Amino acid sequence: MDGFMEAATAEEVGAWLADRNYFILDISETPMQALIASNRQSVSISAHAMNFFLLQLSSLINAGCPLIMSLHALHRQLPSCPLKYLLKDLREKIESGKSFSEALKSHRSVFSNLFITMVEVGEIGGILGEVLERYAYIHDAMYRIRSKIFKSMIYPALLLVNTIVVAWALLVYVFPVFIEKIQAHGQSLPLPTQVVLSASNILSGNSLLIFLTIVVAAIGLTLFRRTERGARQLAWASIKLPLLGPVLQQMEMSLFARILGTLLKCGVPILTSLQAVEKALNNVVYKEAIGSVREAVSRGESLSQSIGRYRGLFPESIILMTDVGERGGNTGEMLEKAGIIYERDLEMTIETAVSLIQPALVIFLAIFVVTLALAMYLPLFDIIKTVR
Repeated sequence: MDGFMEAATAEEVGAWLADRNYFILDISETPMQALIASNRQSVSISAHAMNFFLLQLSSLINAGCPLIMSLHALHRQLPSCPLKYLLKDLREKIESGKSFSEALKSHRSVFSNLFITMVEVGEIGGILGEVLERYAYIHDAMYRIRSKIFKSMIYPALLLVNTIVVAWALLVYVFPVFIEKIQAHGQSLPLPTQVVLSASNILSGNSLLIFLTIVVAAIGLTLFRRTERGARQLAWASIKLPLLGPVLQQMEMSLFARILGTLLKCGVPILTSLQAVEKALNNVVYKEAIGSVREAVSRGESLSQSIGRYRGLFPESIILMTDVGERGGNTGEMLEKAGIIYERDLEMTIETAVSLIQPALVIFLAIFVVTLALAMYLPLFDIIKTVR
């Protein structure tokens, strides 16, 4: 028989085969396999495909299907796509003697540290199915929330972009020509027309400068965000915004409570759990706060006391539920419940915000149209009165 496996040297392959009583005829490097290995880190899996993989795999494992058979079944039902290759690669690594977590570690650009940590815990504790189900539920909840935000913002974003484009075209190309003909009659312009004409003159003479300013500002903001100071200042600014800030805080709290509660319920030590949560959160301010909490817990403080120092970031409900959980010995369960509550509140907040954004954009568009109409028709009315 023949085949291939991934190894650092040919001697490593020979030792692995000899341990399993294989008689070796020849060992050579496969150019195609080397090419695949070099491109492995560039594999990109969409959020939808990853959600499908996690939900399907957890369902198969909990139904009693062996891991290799589950990966093979998912591989066979998928069309040609990056996920199909990924499943084949994971299955081959496991068949060559590696554990599931070791196979996942070769794709760190695809799988998060949190997922790899939870799989390791599941393998050690013999609860891989339960761990996969919990992680799949977390991922699915966050995926649904992000999808809802994206789908809900498609219409407002298109409406806003179209409004800006139409307004720019009217003010730069249509309105100046119209006003020029009005002024040719020696007619004085009313106040609304003068205001719109001023805006038109600014856009007409400085369109390129305004565009370049926006581009330079965006590049500068991106570079500033990559610095440690910039990331911290922008993170603080984002959570202090009037409308967006509470939504971002709810999202971070949902991740914090759900992930930490799940890890603690699975038996992961609290310091390891906090480290995983720190890596999973998105906001730099919350990352630094969790890092400080982890250091305080390592010195012997309770979790509720540690997060109680950051009452501007963690609401009283999280602190209280953590304290109750510590007193009752079920911190993980309490935090998991808190995570569910925050997920539901976050979904309601998003729905409310979107329901307000759409009419607000419509009102803005209506005000713009009415203003532009007044600016164009008031001089015409004055000309008609003069002719009469």
